[in-house]
This record gives sequence, C-alpha cells and structure tokens, in this order.
Amino acid sequence: MKRFKITFLLTSIWCLCHLPLAAGESESDTNSLADLDDAIAYGISHNPGILAAWQQYQAALEKIPQAKGLPDPRLMVNHFVEEIETRTGPQRNQVFLTQMIPWFGKLRLRGEVASKEAEAIHHAYEARILMLTRDISIAWYEYAYLGKSTEITRQNLDLLKRLEDTVREKVRAGNDLAPLLRLEVELAKAQDMLQGMEKQRLSQSAALNALLGRESTEPISWPDLPEPVDRRMDRESLKEELLAGNPELCALQSRIEKAEGTLELSKRSPIPDPMIGAGIFDTGESVMPNQADSGNDPWAIQLSFSIPLWSGKYKAEKREAEAGYEAARQSRTDRENTLVAELESALQKLSEIDQRLDLYSDTLLPKAKQAVEVTESSYRADRASLLDVIDSERTQLEIERTYWRAVADHHQSMVRLQTLTG
Repeated sequence: MKRFKITFLLTSIWCLCHLPLAAGESESDTNSLADLDDAIAYGISHNPGILAAWQQYQAALEKIPQAKGLPDPRLMVNHFVEEIETRTGPQRNQVFLTQMIPWFGKLRLRGEVASKEAEAIHHAYEARILMLTRDISIAWYEYAYLGKSTEITRQNLDLLKRLEDTVREKVRAGNDLAPLLRLEVELAKAQDMLQGMEKQRLSQSAALNALLGRESTEPISWPDLPEPVDRRMDRESLKEELLAGNPELCALQSRIEKAEGTLELSKRSPIPDPMIGAGIFDTGESVMPNQADSGNDPWAIQLSFSIPLWSGKYKAEKREAEAGYEAARQSRTDRENTLVAELESALQKLSEIDQRLDLYSDTLLPKAKQAVEVTESSYRADRASLLDVIDSERTQLEIERTYWRAVADHHQSMVRLQTLTG
C-alpha cells in the first residue's frame, strides 16, 4: 500500500512537470513501456481527461483573486449645461471618484469559498488520476495474464510436439495409429488456441493504448506478472486510510467547507456595503472683482450605504445556503458509507482469491506437474496410454492457467483496494 502511494505521488509530480510537453512528444519517444509505473506515468501525462481536469483546476485557482478583489472604482463626470453661479465663480464641471467596499469579512469569506471550490476541484483531479491509474493497472495485469496464458499454451504445444516423436516411433514399430491421430487433434486444438490468444493480444493492447492516450498499431510487449509477495491486510488501518485519504471524500469535505463559507456569507449579505468617494467642482473666476476665493475649486467627500430594504431575498439566500450545506454533508456521508461497503467487499474478494492461491501453489500445481512427469514416464514404458498423458497435461495446463488467473485477480483486487484508500 505504501509503495502505491509513493508511486502515485511520484507519477503525479512527473506528470505536472511534463504536462506542457506531453502534446509535443512523438510516438517514437513513447513506444517503450518498461513497467507498470512507466505506463501509469505516461497515461497520466497524455490522457485527455486528465489534461482537461488539470485545466479545470487552473481555472478554479484564477477565480480566487477575482473573489477577493474589490469592485472597480467608479469615475463620475458631470458637465453643467447651464453653469451654476456661486459667490466664488461659475461651476462648470463636477468630477467624483467612488469605491464600494464590502463590509468587514465579506471579501475574506468570498475568497475562502472560491479557495474551497478550487480545493474540491483539485481533489476531483486527484480522483481522476486515481481512477485512470486503476484502469491502466487492471488492464495491465489482464494483459500480463494473457501473456502468461499464451506462454503456458506454447509450452504445452512444445510438449505435445515432443510427444509426437515418441508416438510416431511406436506407430512405425507396429503399434496402433489411433494414438497418433488423437495427438494430432490435440496439436491442432493447441495451435488454434494460440492463434486465438494472439488475436486477443491485439485487442487488449489496443484497449491499453487507448487508456494511455497514445496511438500505436504495434502490440505492447508482454509485461511480467509477478507472484504476490505480501498478502497481509489490516482491515481497520485500510478503513482509516480510506476515510482520511480517499480523494472523493476529500473533495466532498471541501464542498462542505465551501458550503459553510457560503452560509456564513449569506448571514452577512443584509449588512450594508459602504461606498466612499471624493469629488471636485470645476469653478471659474467670479464675475465680481476682488472676490475672495474666486476661482477656487471646492471638493467634497462622500459616504453612502446600500439599504437592505427587501429582506425576503436575503432570507431566501440564507435558506438556500443552509440547504446547500446540509446537502453537502449528506452527500459525503452517503459516499462514505458506499466506499466503506466497497472496501469490505474488496477485502472479502481478496481473501477468497488468496485462499485459492494457497490451494493451487501449495497443493494442486505441484501434484499436477508430478502427475505429468509420472504419466509421460509410464507411457514411454508402455504402462500408460496416450490418453492418460494428454489428460494429465490438459489438467496441468488448466491448473496453471487457473493459478495465474488468481495471481492476476489478486493484483487487480489490490489495485481496487489502493484506489479506495487513495
């Protein structure tokens, strides 16, 4: 689990550093995918959905300074068509500059609301990365299982071909032809199965390339399918990690905090917002000679307030904010319950898979290999029939496939658990 979180962090940092470059890379630079971590990093930096989510987050960040900023000041110019005669001279023009200043705390709250919205969008972006990581990983392990299954089928085909030489020698020695015909049927079936797997490879490789956001007609090289190492799972610690680190829950928590800020802001909406200003009166020379202060331009300061006369709309705004807050709270609780249930289901499925792994690795697989060796030896000594050999090899083939299917299922279940815990 810790390795997954480190990988997720590193790939996130990698993709952030390379996002501007992703569109300019050529296919020749990206044809080699060394391992799953490499594939995830490539997918994160090239998937259009991830790139779109990142730009949405950038757009949300730009809303914060807009929300915290003061409204634009207003410049008002009045020109008197008929000049107003005063003692000090005729007033010809009037210029006022005003600035509306929201009441104490309003700008701060608006900034916090915008910040929480950006935070929620960032958590949603992280969730998109996590979902893409999950999808790539599951497709990767499915593709790796197909590679392992192809390898097992090819080995089985080689065994049948080697067995064919022994059967032909017996036929030339005068034995019945029926075993050779039966063997040729099994060889044809194995070859047909191998061809079907090659076709599956093309379709699965294309699906994986689509997740990675790249165009390629060449199939991806077969990845390794490692056997599980550490299978210990602590249910309680996983639940704690889910509640603390799941990006969906983090996004919903940010929505709750945003709703709290919106509610607090709605309580302050009825408080009048002051507007301050200053103005000057353009005054000409007085027609009266030797008039004191003749031509002086008087100036004035202005203070005004909005009047919250229509209280109904403010009450409705508060009720809207209260409903939004309660909806955000309930949404998080609902999603938390769903995710915890999914965690329990994933743990139960993982436990069943691990039991199957133990059964096959400790008991069935060794016995099946031993049975094939004994049966082949007996056939060469004419103590067993060809049908016995074919049946034992078919049984071993199915057991090996089932074992590696369980290995792939284990890795995929681990990926789903890691996605839930964030």
